Amino acid sequence: MKKIFNKVSFAALALAASMTISSCEDFLETTPYDFTAPETFYKTENDCKMALAGIYWTLVREPVYGAKYSCLISNIDDLSYYQRNEGALAGQVFGNAHNPSNNDIWLTWEELYKGINNANMLIENIDKAEMADETKTRMKGEAKFLRAYYHFLLAQAYYEVPMRKESFKDVSKSSMEATSHKEAIEWIIQEMKDCVNMVDDSKYDKSPSYVKKNTVMGVLSRVYLWHAGEFCQGGQESYKQAAYWAHEVVKSNKHKLNPDVFKMWQCMASDTYDTEFNESIWEAEFFGNREGDGLGNYTDGRIGNVIGNLQQCATNPGPGYSYGFFAPTLILWDLYQKNEGDKRRDLSIATYKIDKNAKKVDWNENQIVQRHCGKFRREWEPSKMKQKSYTPENYPILRYADVLLMWSEGALESGQGVAEAIKGINEVRNRAGIPALSESISEAELRQEIRDERARELCFESLRKYDLVRWGIYVKAIHDDLGARTSNQGSKPGQWPTGNNFKSADVYAKNTTEKHQFLPIPTTELDVNTKLEQNKFWK
Repeated sequence: MKKIFNKVSFAALALAASMTISSCEDFLETTPYDFTAPETFYKTENDCKMALAGIYWTLVREPVYGAKYSCLISNIDDLSYYQRNEGALAGQVFGNAHNPSNNDIWLTWEELYKGINNANMLIENIDKAEMADETKTRMKGEAKFLRAYYHFLLAQAYYEVPMRKESFKDVSKSSMEATSHKEAIEWIIQEMKDCVNMVDDSKYDKSPSYVKKNTVMGVLSRVYLWHAGEFCQGGQESYKQAAYWAHEVVKSNKHKLNPDVFKMWQCMASDTYDTEFNESIWEAEFFGNREGDGLGNYTDGRIGNVIGNLQQCATNPGPGYSYGFFAPTLILWDLYQKNEGDKRRDLSIATYKIDKNAKKVDWNENQIVQRHCGKFRREWEPSKMKQKSYTPENYPILRYADVLLMWSEGALESGQGVAEAIKGINEVRNRAGIPALSESISEAELRQEIRDERARELCFESLRKYDLVRWGIYVKAIHDDLGARTSNQGSKPGQWPTGNNFKSADVYAKNTTEKHQFLPIPTTELDVNTKLEQNKFWK
């Protein structure tokens, strides 16, 4: 199994921290790289490899895919709610009760800009290193792509943000105004297109932790869909480009859908890659769990603990503990029930919990929103010694099923016809065990089917909120549609249960307004960046 992070990566992270303005204190005392300056580093391939590992490290920090961006910021929508009492939502993004002073909003912002600065430093200095030109080009391509991707996460989440294309050098000149949203997205697109033929296209094909050609092309499709949508209005041409780049991934014939819908998720939990089907194209790779075989060498992942099936047994050794914060809504359940025998339902919505005695306890047929996200299950982790809160479970960033659905959406919206547009979605439906769509379906019906299929396939993966925003239906989907379900409370089938832990979905829906499509610029940033103003949604 090919890893980006190995023993030398911790030295790289120390280096990255020492050369970044707001460094992570964990690594500041690590030698011998504490006081390494760019002028004396970047001499060899190994130097650059360590610096590149420091850029990837942003992905697996707790404020990014470790927990905050992936879960607390981006995984509450019309399909998923935070299953805790109303008081737990106070001031929090997962209750749409936040303000610009929210700490999760700041920590995610800060961490992404650290990654951007580390990428800028490698890009600016890599030409000084002695190594093969091919290797240098590949590393530069990965750094450029990651810099663009981190900017995309920021623009998608915070609307208009500073585009930092040079490394930090002078605190007196660090203030920077925001770039317009459309201009930022178009710069990101061009940067990613530049990287397509720079990154690897063979060596790392079966290593989803690495950025490679299909990673870049698949994410380009995603960015083009955003550009086509509500806040860039790129229209048919952007949809055409989304379809083109997704189809390029399809044509590579390097990825297939595993007939076993559980298998890829079990691989991500067990530190293995499914090299037969290669369904996972890009994932944030976590390792170590701060206990037993993970002691002393670990990342900041809480996947399976913050999000995942409810596991109440804290005994060690044991199956592992999970809070089960993220739970399904009745909207998600009903989408699965539209097609009898959808194999994904019992994957995404676990049919049982594990109690404090490590016993599986099945939910009854009327307990729906009481259940939990089942894609991440600590029982699948191979280590018997499991730390309560931190896990080695990987998190998906780009899957082949997503590429197929982006291909279908782009083809439909760019006028390529129903016959072309149903190809990708039908491949996803076939794997799920539900009927294929007919070529006789209308464009309007197919549009809704694609949106529903994205819900069934990609729920709990930090994508749904941004789909709703780019489609221009976020407030309707949350405030109106989810609110209608959560306000119909009672004990009958189809009603929302009345227990304290289930009221949070109703509070979240009622809190939702237009401004919640985006996060506010953090107060901490506004205090130090004198040229930056709050975005228009939060003024």
